[in-house]
Amino acid sequence: MKKLLIIQHCQSEHHINDLSGGWTDTPLTDYGQRQAYAIAQRLMREINTQEFVLYSSDLLRAKGTADIIGRHLNLKVKENHDLREINTGIAAGKTKEWVRNNESPRKKPSYDIDHLSFPMAETDRQFYQRVCKCIEDIYSTEDSNLIIVTHGGTLSKIVAWWLKFTPEMMNDACFLGSAGGLTILTKSRYEQNALTLFNDTSHFQGLT
Repeated sequence: MKKLLIIQHCQSEHHINDLSGGWTDTPLTDYGQRQAYAIAQRLMREINTQEFVLYSSDLLRAKGTADIIGRHLNLKVKENHDLREINTGIAAGKTKEWVRNNESPRKKPSYDIDHLSFPMAETDRQFYQRVCKCIEDIYSTEDSNLIIVTHGGTLSKIVAWWLKFTPEMMNDACFLGSAGGLTILTKSRYEQNALTLFNDTSHFQGLT
């Protein structure tokens, strides 16, 4: 029974410098590096690392998290561009205030999966389609269990893919994780896709 361990990247410079996320490319903070080490220590206790392969988004904050985990678990990191966060186009590298002041007006007050926030960006539907294709390719070609280090938005899309959400269902539901959270996707005894653990951060207890 193949298992997927999804890890949201640890604290990044954009978290503390009022920068937007998306394809803004910032490294881990010192605290984020300690978070990644704590995750690695947990995994070393709880899994047989020889049964896993390690994938990561190629953005610095995810790759930095994966590098620390991979070093301690003796796993090589396989980078994949399509595990990135949503592409926010010209908003990459901008402050959160700039994003609030320059986002394209929404046509309706509720969430719209087809809304294009900025020029050169992707809609949430396109984002979901990208992530679904990426994770399906990885899942179908790897015989081993998977550790995937990625971003909050991508995590939400992977969980939605696993639970067989249609794109339209994303208008009414999402999965909100946090930096360094661990999510586990498995199969039930009846081969149902199961969300076994979501956004667990108990490995940070006592971390300063």
